[in-house]
Amino acid sequence: VWIEPGTFMMGAPEDEPTREDDETLHEVTLTQGYWMGKYEVTQGQYQAIMGYNPSNQPEPYDVSGVPPELMDLFPKPSYSKTYGIGDDYPVYYVSRRNALDFCAKLTSLYRREGRLPLGYSFTLPTEAQWEYACRAGTTTPLNSGKDIPKKEWYKPCPNVDEVAWYSWNSGDRDDNGQAYPVGQKKPNAWGLYDMHGNVSELCLDWYDDYPTGPVTDPTGPIYPNMKKWLFAMRVFRGASWEESAYACTSSQRGSYYGVDFIANNIGFRVVLAPNRDMKIPLSEDVSMNMIWIESSSFVMGSPTNELGRWDDETQHYVSLSKGYWIGQHEVTQSQYQAVMGTNPSHFKGADLPVEQVSWFDAKEFCEKLTEREKAAGRLPAGYEYTLPTEAQWEFACRGWTLTALNNEKNLSDAEECPEADEVSWYAYNSDMTQPVGKKQANNFGLYDMHGNVCEWCLDWFDNYPTKKVTDPAGPDTGTERVHRGGSWYYDANACRSAFRHCMEPGDKDCTIGFRVALVPAK
Repeated sequence: VWIEPGTFMMGAPEDEPTREDDETLHEVTLTQGYWMGKYEVTQGQYQAIMGYNPSNQPEPYDVSGVPPELMDLFPKPSYSKTYGIGDDYPVYYVSRRNALDFCAKLTSLYRREGRLPLGYSFTLPTEAQWEYACRAGTTTPLNSGKDIPKKEWYKPCPNVDEVAWYSWNSGDRDDNGQAYPVGQKKPNAWGLYDMHGNVSELCLDWYDDYPTGPVTDPTGPIYPNMKKWLFAMRVFRGASWEESAYACTSSQRGSYYGVDFIANNIGFRVVLAPNRDMKIPLSEDVSMNMIWIESSSFVMGSPTNELGRWDDETQHYVSLSKGYWIGQHEVTQSQYQAVMGTNPSHFKGADLPVEQVSWFDAKEFCEKLTEREKAAGRLPAGYEYTLPTEAQWEFACRGWTLTALNNEKNLSDAEECPEADEVSWYAYNSDMTQPVGKKQANNFGLYDMHGNVCEWCLDWFDNYPTKKVTDPAGPDTGTERVHRGGSWYYDANACRSAFRHCMEPGDKDCTIGFRVALVPAK
């Protein structure tokens, strides 16, 4: 359903009886329209994109090589009881990671089929997008234009019953509560169903207090407010089949902890919204595409049973608390020439990745690009161009995948294999660098993360930690810098998502280039 841009009052007035303290009323303007799912994502839709239904079967990932201490990252409900199963039922037992993975794969599918509107991608709604769409022009507790009488807060409420599956009509009062097929209740004025009840819906934002003044296109805090909250929490909205009438208002907010948190009453709804990708002009005919990567958490490294694995790829849990942009392609020779005024590459070609650059050369490129963009007034406030950390690189490379390659495939052979050929220029299909962007992109729309040229990272090389870390950037000192991704010279095993290598920062080679990141400045 297309949602026109507009201005509305988000939250609840102080005299609204069902108001909670975190629902401060404030004016919000959304300057760009977006499409929003008419229904909550169903189990049938999730199955079609992801290949399984988490509401009654576990994620089909081989965890035999995963260390025991990381098994809680792959939650598997007992399924001794289900809460509504069928193609038309909303999907539940999905984590934020699962939901964003679904969105990324749906975006990738539409991109490949030529159906993706320019500048748009599928994602979770921001909290503001969600409430604006839920209200559909109303200012009442329910999007039908009706109130929730106080005497019915914790009893059957006819007004809520019109628009929502909640505790008094879902069977929850008899311990038989469950979700119901989408679209059975009355839609709002914009044609959206189940914005109240059925399953709560994940949003994109970190949870925090609302602002008190007018805001435009809010996306929540850049990173969690750990000074106020004990845990880094994300938002969900809409209440569920398990809640009373009191909780089913348009302004009610919920929060949860952890990217892998799942529940039997939480699902999601997608939006097709303007993405935050950018095109950076470098000269009259040269530009650079930057792809936005949402903050999240992931398992870094490789399982012990992955073919081609090296001992320095210990799996560990990494949380990236801040979103960032990363280059859609490796830096090309034309881009390097436009910024640095020279081209040191051994293999020549405007669209070939630049190589024969040291770590210092790559950092200098990033510093000059930051200065240029700042002078041009295009640099996002608080951000700078630099090399990606090793963790930022691997998360972007994986694009939510857990396999050896970011096309969701593992290697059939450590040296030559067709799975690697789909996504990389490597030793068995090339004897030199190739123009960027000719192989299959990953779910984030990034090219050549496997092969072509190795890519410098910011970190000094060191052994991985074994425990959970947040925003890792490697040790403070060292002798060699990390590079990732493999190259045209490497076998398939050295082009895997988890493969690590290193060189002294002053070294140069015709197999090593780089990709830029635009990250919060330190």
